[in-house]
Amino acid sequence: MFQVDLGELIEDLKRHEGFRSRVYDDTRGIPTIGIGFAIKDLELDEEICAMILEKKITKLLPRVNSSFPFLKDLPNVAKIVVINMCYQMGVSGVSKFKKFLKALENNDYITAAVEMLDSRWSRQTPNRAKELSEKIKSLAS
Repeated sequence: MFQVDLGELIEDLKRHEGFRSRVYDDTRGIPTIGIGFAIKDLELDEEICAMILEKKITKLLPRVNSSFPFLKDLPNVAKIVVINMCYQMGVSGVSKFKKFLKALENNDYITAAVEMLDSRWSRQTPNRAKELSEKIKSLAS
């Protein structure tokens, strides 16, 4: 195998490919992201996915904090459940759970757990919803 100056090659490719943080169609119409990564050819190992997940969570936390300031006074389990839901549905999606959020804010964990299950989200992802609802319910004891 021949040798090549990897640093020089990387800089050359970055300059020619450019960087895009969001998916775009390349000149042939192929969905692409990053530095010319065609999505159809992209393989992510678990380590890379863990790094992406951490970055997504780091970006999500300030939005969760500003949208649900009452969370700071709740147990860690409740915070994790709400962040988990926001990761899945977005902050705006969780914001629609008015009764759940009000019950949570009032430390009424039984009502909050019930309200979580009275939703389209619960019907679409029943295992996740049930597990998270049980976590909230466990705070009542």
